[in-house]
Amino acid sequence: MHCARCSIASIRGGVTSTSGVMRMRITNLACAALALTLSISTILLGQEVGPKTIDRSFQRPGARALGMGGAYLLATDDATAVAWNPAALGRAKRLSIPVELTGRTNFDVQDAEDIVDDLEAIRDQIGIDNIDAIRGAFNRVRDFGQKYPTMSSSITPIAGLSFGRFGLCALSGAIAKVDTRVDSATGEFGLDPLPLQNLYARGGAMVLTSIGLAYAHPFRGGVTAGLTLRGVRADFAGFLLGATTDTTAPDPIIGEDFDRVDKTRFTVDVGLLWEPPVQPPATKLCYAAVVRNLLPTKFDLPATSNGASVAGYDFSFRLNPQIDIGVLAKLRGQTTGVLELHNITSSNGGDMSLHAGIEHWLGNTFAIRVGYDDDRFVFGLGINLKFIRVDLASGFKPRERLAVGVSLRF
Repeated sequence: MHCARCSIASIRGGVTSTSGVMRMRITNLACAALALTLSISTILLGQEVGPKTIDRSFQRPGARALGMGGAYLLATDDATAVAWNPAALGRAKRLSIPVELTGRTNFDVQDAEDIVDDLEAIRDQIGIDNIDAIRGAFNRVRDFGQKYPTMSSSITPIAGLSFGRFGLCALSGAIAKVDTRVDSATGEFGLDPLPLQNLYARGGAMVLTSIGLAYAHPFRGGVTAGLTLRGVRADFAGFLLGATTDTTAPDPIIGEDFDRVDKTRFTVDVGLLWEPPVQPPATKLCYAAVVRNLLPTKFDLPATSNGASVAGYDFSFRLNPQIDIGVLAKLRGQTTGVLELHNITSSNGGDMSLHAGIEHWLGNTFAIRVGYDDDRFVFGLGINLKFIRVDLASGFKPRERLAVGVSLRF
């Protein structure tokens, strides 16, 4: 086996260059999650390292969406409908141009940035017997792994253009999972035993980038159907890592560093909206259903290291159909409530999740939002300035949920 150098080596450049451009908290969150994606991202359970163990389900992009708890199958009103529900393009303005960025983590971002620094310090001592030089960093990584045995993060930028019932959208989701084991007497993840105290990690990170072209068409009875043709590129990188500070170890860091691999495929999403012609007094109800990846798509990704195949590993995976459903109620034109179930098929490494949100407009200018995003409460604000809308959203811990978006609407 050889040492895991490449992934960790790329952290410093990525974090420094990004933070030099933007200073906002959303950028700090993005840097940390991308650093995890490039470096310490590790898989949850099972002996396999690969995309199959990462949540490849829809990542719920957008600031207004996050402020409403990630419940946006029916509320979307711009080109983000291409990604959320192509049938909702029928509700978009004649011309819309949204640009948004969303980040989600289950840990403190500053901690993650510190761990990146510590891993870099350990990396610098690979092949050198000066174990004292890595002892502090090693202990901090171990402590962090004990505090967060399971870590997850995602960064989801989205941009689009819609004109009438047609829409074009580009979406990229960087997803990371983290798992560590400490003080194992027998070795972990197929790596040889190391003297105590020790640290083991296995990892994988995926970026799913898609460009979609969509069209929506209304039918009788209040039904609108939409279809999105998507080209999807999948990038994956992973590694195995073991480390110890015991001076008797001939090699304090062992592991396998896998090459980044990628593949591009095509799939189709379909969506439906139904607004019943007969409505309750002072209330407008609407229902939605979306099937993502209607055409199951397989990505054949090889497991290689330095260009050579690694026996026992296969990074191939499939994007299978995922079904989302929801209901929206609009009260007197100013208040909207949404309730949705996402991934009810528990497809693509993800579980079914509950999303709910409320949006209330103060006149036509300011909006207040609150919601429940799978496992955390969130809130958001919107400012509508005739042709431009600015949206902000956060969790009660901004370092765990944060989003900003701007949408031009004509």
